Amino acid sequence: MALSAMPAQSQNAAGSSSQLEEVIVTGIREQLKSSQARKADAEEILDSITASDIGALPDRSVTEVLQRIPGLAIGRIPEARDADRIAVEGAGVTVRGLTWVRSELNGRSAFSAKKSRTLGFEDIPPELMAAVDVYKNPSAAMIEGGLSGAVDLRTRLPFDSADRILALSAEYAVGDLANKERPSGSFLFSDRWNTGIGELGFLISSSASQLTTQTHTLHIDKYYARDDLPGYEGQNVFAPGGIGWRELTVDRERLGGSLALQWRPSDAVDVSLQYFVADATFEQNENASWTEQGNALTGSNLRVSNGYLVGGDITNGAFNGSARYNERESTNHDAALHVTWHAGDRWRFDVDAQRALADTDAMDLTLGSPTFGQGDSSLDFNLRLNGDGRPAIALRPNSVMSDPDQYYYGWAMDHYEKNDADAWAYRADGEYTFDDSDWLDRIRFGIRHEDYSSTTRETGYRWGSVAQSWGGGATTFGDAGASVPYVQQGFSDWFHGGRAPSVYLFPRSSAFNSRAAFESTIHSVETFGTNCCDWTPWNGSYADTRPGNDGLGINSQNQKTLAGYVVAHFGKQKLDGNVGVRVVRTENVGSGLLIFTGADLMGAPDEQAFANGASYEANDKNSYTDVLPSLNLRYKVRDDLFVRLAVARSLARPDFPLLLPAINITPRLGLIAANGTCGELPEGTVIGNCVYQYNGYSGNPDLEPMRSWQYDLTAEWYINSTNSLTGALFYKQLEGFMETSLNSSADYTNNGQTRTVRVLRPENQGSGYVQGLEVAYNSFFDFLPGFWKNFGARMAFTYVESGGTRNVAANPYDQNQRDNSALDDYPLEGLSKTSYNAELYYSTQRFEARLAYNWRERYVLTMAAANLNIPAWADDYGQLDGSVTWSATQKIKVGLQAVNLTDAPYRILVDNFVDNTGLTYHNWVSADRRYNVFVRASF
Repeated sequence: MALSAMPAQSQNAAGSSSQLEEVIVTGIREQLKSSQARKADAEEILDSITASDIGALPDRSVTEVLQRIPGLAIGRIPEARDADRIAVEGAGVTVRGLTWVRSELNGRSAFSAKKSRTLGFEDIPPELMAAVDVYKNPSAAMIEGGLSGAVDLRTRLPFDSADRILALSAEYAVGDLANKERPSGSFLFSDRWNTGIGELGFLISSSASQLTTQTHTLHIDKYYARDDLPGYEGQNVFAPGGIGWRELTVDRERLGGSLALQWRPSDAVDVSLQYFVADATFEQNENASWTEQGNALTGSNLRVSNGYLVGGDITNGAFNGSARYNERESTNHDAALHVTWHAGDRWRFDVDAQRALADTDAMDLTLGSPTFGQGDSSLDFNLRLNGDGRPAIALRPNSVMSDPDQYYYGWAMDHYEKNDADAWAYRADGEYTFDDSDWLDRIRFGIRHEDYSSTTRETGYRWGSVAQSWGGGATTFGDAGASVPYVQQGFSDWFHGGRAPSVYLFPRSSAFNSRAAFESTIHSVETFGTNCCDWTPWNGSYADTRPGNDGLGINSQNQKTLAGYVVAHFGKQKLDGNVGVRVVRTENVGSGLLIFTGADLMGAPDEQAFANGASYEANDKNSYTDVLPSLNLRYKVRDDLFVRLAVARSLARPDFPLLLPAINITPRLGLIAANGTCGELPEGTVIGNCVYQYNGYSGNPDLEPMRSWQYDLTAEWYINSTNSLTGALFYKQLEGFMETSLNSSADYTNNGQTRTVRVLRPENQGSGYVQGLEVAYNSFFDFLPGFWKNFGARMAFTYVESGGTRNVAANPYDQNQRDNSALDDYPLEGLSKTSYNAELYYSTQRFEARLAYNWRERYVLTMAAANLNIPAWADDYGQLDGSVTWSATQKIKVGLQAVNLTDAPYRILVDNFVDNTGLTYHNWVSADRRYNVFVRASF
């Protein structure tokens, strides 16, 4: 399919075969020529990558493609709070350091059924794309919502090509850790015909891709100040609370299809109907083991360097282990009808209707397998706290570690999600072209209405004990026998040949990879008739309000927008551009639960009536209007040298979890003093016989968008059709940051009783800025003689800094997220100060090769990492990828792609601010080096 790729052209231009021949992509030179021409001709500040670029680069997801664009960086963690697991194909995109990215498909809204408003780019097959456009400063004609930028994925239309196209591809991919070959393939057919009712076009394309990857992780708990370490008694030493390791295997399957029909009954009318579908399934199987967590780590032959424990033998005795199965399936459907009518020489009208659907189902099942105590077992470890090199860890071999009677089924944890989203969108645009004006070219205007609904349903992570040894007898692996199979994990090729942990036994995750199998497994091993074990099967209700459930429950949101805009396009001599304004009205309605947490309040009937454990459905709505002006100027100093100035007002609406109109009201208990008043107990105390205060934590349906004024100044030198040097300065003045606040209180009534509740919820507060620069250079070395002129390079560097910015708890119902989001002096999550990418390529008519390196600086991953509940940082990370392609014939290409050639370690640090130890490494991750061999043909 990559051979047949070409940029999607406007329907007006599709009829000119000479124009189409100019943009047919046949190699790296033509790819750069096409992308550079689109950037130069755009009225907005734009960067673009054509589909052939996607095919030629070693990129197996749209996410990885985006990292090649100046100013963009990608993450590697699918869920920011889960700092222990990475996605080898990338997850999450930032534009100029900010995560508030708008996603589009063919210029229309595109979204996933997750908690945010952004498409999961890793779920989209890149083979179906004609191009990826990134807008960094909008015009008024563009749909609002991309405060940091907008990413538009463009698919093909049949009139993009003058001729029939048949393209096929086949591929095999393998990761050197997973060592499993997986196939991929794609197909494209496009044709057009002249008929009695006008010209007809038909296009169908499909893609199927499989990949199995593996990561190895050595992880350590946060650090504690210790004065009792063996050999260092009385000295102040910082030591980790525990050490562990995990092996994670991910099976990814991506399916997609695109169908397009076009009809041109006359030169004045063009009709297109497009349908797009993408389905992505991720299955994760993980085995993890660790020493008991906490500040009681002990051992022998311990080694300390600069006040930190860096090596030795851990002799804590017992170890913990777990087997985990995780599955997520996400589906996107998008159907759109577009009609263009040229009503004479000056008038053009466009009408567009879109229907988009998305859903995501997920489950996460974990079964814990502690040991009874391994006698003389010890764990030898060697840490490199500066991050250089690879840490080492190994269990000393002994027969006990392979004895199934030493392992038991200690605990279980499950989590479920079922989310869906849908939208109807309608748009009508008009354009009038002036023939007699010496500066005004045309005026565009239009209206757009969207009805967008999103419902997320999720449980918390439901942890509970199953068969603890202290609870009347635990079921061992040996006791369970064949009813619950286990696996002996040997950790082969650990860290690509590094020192590996010894064997460990784990439950076989394939035996509990569904809810029914998980519950059946637990029932077969749990200890009955004791008071130890509290895990209970999920009751199937996402509205579970029991204490300890940190999920968002059910969050139903409906958002309606009505927008209108007018844009004037002008040009005179060396100056051109556009100026306009967009006005949008937003109405949001949401529903959730109002929960009155129960308490045992003897002798206080009125308080008991209020705190009675009741729950009721709560509904709330909000509306606001935004006026969004924009100005885009381009001054042509010479035909090859442009200076641009762009100014715009933009917004980013709150993510839906923050808007949930639900509140959990909890009594804070106190003791009655001698004078009869209710005295305050220390925070966290749960005993008492009176209510000192009612606290509530909630979302905030009254939240408004974060808004910005953004300014861009660029210089662009187009040396020739493929070579360019560009630079940009940008500044965003941000207001309305969403942060957790205790500044509000409200009266609530339950069971005839009314109480004032201190409410903790996200609020729009404060202002800040983000500023920086971009520099990009593209060049073929045509000035060199002979062989050397076939070489070329592409480089881009981005610097971003911020001030006054604030983070907000992604889940306002999680106390650790709420508390940590209020910490001062932290940069925005996801913002790297510096990032760069560099590519070196060689291109002839028959052979092409490319090396691509991407690097980004350390950044805050999350303010509250799961389990640790402290800020976590993703460390500096760079990755080298490469590809070679040989044209066997004019129609057939074969090639090899390689990803992560240098086996770059991915590292996470945590902030031990409680003990003033600063940042310490939390884990080291080694991921697959991936290799793909492919054949592509076009006829």
